[in-house]
Formats: sequence, C-alpha cells, structure tokens
Amino acid sequence: MERIFSLEGVLGALAFGVAGALVALIVRLAKGDGSASLWRVLETFLTATFGAFLARTFISIMLSIGGDSDAAVTVTSLLFFIWPGVVNLVSLGFGHPVIGVDALLWIALVVGGLVGLFDGLWATHKWAGVGVPAFLLDVTWGLGGNTNGVLMHLINFAWGDHGDGPDENRRDAHRYRRGFAVRSGFAFTQGAVMSSMDTWGPTTDLFKHETIHIWQNRVLGPFFWFSYVGWMVLTIIPALIAGLIDSSRRIGDAVTWWTYFDNPWEVMAYGIANPQDRTGQQFLDGSGTVTGWVCWPWPLAIVLSAVGIVGLGAAFVAIMIAGYG
Repeated sequence: MERIFSLEGVLGALAFGVAGALVALIVRLAKGDGSASLWRVLETFLTATFGAFLARTFISIMLSIGGDSDAAVTVTSLLFFIWPGVVNLVSLGFGHPVIGVDALLWIALVVGGLVGLFDGLWATHKWAGVGVPAFLLDVTWGLGGNTNGVLMHLINFAWGDHGDGPDENRRDAHRYRRGFAVRSGFAFTQGAVMSSMDTWGPTTDLFKHETIHIWQNRVLGPFFWFSYVGWMVLTIIPALIAGLIDSSRRIGDAVTWWTYFDNPWEVMAYGIANPQDRTGQQFLDGSGTVTGWVCWPWPLAIVLSAVGIVGLGAAFVAIMIAGYG
C-alpha cells in the first residue's frame, strides 16, 4: 500500500494529467472547438491521471504477488509490456533482469498515462455505458496489447488522421484512417487502437471485426496477444511446407491462410462480424477465390484457443509461485 500511494507515484500521475490537459487544449483549440475545449481538457486530465495511477498500481500488485522476485519481474514485464519483458527474459539468463521493479513501475505509469491521455483527447469512452470497464481493463489487465497501442498512437499521431466528431467519438476504440499496417489493404489493431482503417467507419463490418479484437484483448489480457502470436509462430513452418508441396498455390497464400485467416481469434472475429471477407478472399495472384483452407468454424476456434490460454495461465502461475517461494 505504501508503494502504491508513494509521493513519486502520485506526483507522476498528476504530472501526466497536467501534460495531457495541455496537449488536449492545444489540439482541441487547433481543431476549432473554442470554449468547448475546456471539457475535453478536463476529461483528458482525469483519464491521463487515473490511467497512470491505475496502471502503476496494477503492476505494483502483480510484482508484490511474486515477492518482487526476479521471476515476478520477468513474467510481469513480459505479459504486460511485452518488449521490456523480452529484454528481461534474455538478461535473466545472465543473472538478473536488467529492467527492475522501479523501472517497471515507471513504465506502467507512462503507458497507463498515455492510454488515458489519448482516450481523453479523442473522447474515446462512453462513460454511461461500457466505457468505465473498457478503460479500467485497458490500463490494467489489457496493458500488454495497449503498450503496442500506445506505440501505434505515437507512430500515427501526426499523419494517421484519427477519427473525430459525433460519429466517431465514444466508441471505446480509436480509429486511424491511415497509419501503420502490416499489409497494404488490411487494418491493424493493437490494444484499443485500429490503424489503416481507410473509409471503414464505426458502422461498418470491418470496424465491428476490429472491435472484437479489442475486447478479446480486454477480456483475455496477455493471453490473447501471446496465443495469437503463438499460433502464427507454430504454423509458419507447416504453412511454408504446404505452399511448397502444392505447386498450384503460392507460398504467400499458404502463409497468409495458415497463420492469419485460420488463426482461431481471426476465425472468431470474421465469423461474427464479416464472414464473407474471409471466405471470399482471392489468391495473391488474382487467379480465383480461396476455397481449400477454411479449416474450422469459430466455436471450435474458441475451444482451440482456450487450450492455449489454459497452458499459458498454468505456466504463469507456476513461475509466479516459484518466484514467490
């Protein structure tokens, strides 16, 4: 409790709130909001302050569960920030994680503060609806995906053309019309941030599809991101082999389908929101519609993913218990 309400933690969260309010004031005045900017300034101050404080508090609790041990630091950093965790995982093999308890608490404060800053700036959450649980999950259990989401904000902010206005606000999600994308013509979502959405607005099937991914991250937290990426890693070699064996299909088609379109989380999102966009895909060379690689319906996809989630959860608990001991 003393660490949670430490002076540096509280002042750091308040500093993020003030910084967020200043950014909101500048951006909203530049957009011509006039005196209405003050409401957005207040909202951004609150979301940035509480985002920073709640994220730091959550990570402090997770570290405390493992007794602030090297194992707890490594697992917490990996599950909830991903990239610092990779660094710690490597450095652990040489003795101790290089990104320790204090550094993780500051990383949490910064990530949570930036999540809150962008949420307030763009009036993201519908506070009278699911906005409260959405925000709380984004700065706690869903921090892993939202760490990447913050990176997306920083990359896209100046040129990505964030959706704004009555039709875009209060959707519990961010939508950039342009921005970072893994493949041209495909949207890319991390945490609560959709990128490269083009003209696909909040009323479209694609927006619904990407929103499903956002809630997958909120509900399943780190297990969503790691099971999604884990599927891609496990299927890349079989996909390459399949592409080589079937000379009538390009290797790129096999990789795309095995790792992406047949990823259980994608099967679920396509099955619920836009099934025609999956079953109607064309081969990369434009030679026709893909028909042979639609492997399972989305209910089975949930079962397959649940197996991976249970395995990841068991490993997490075992490592944390070992670290606490």
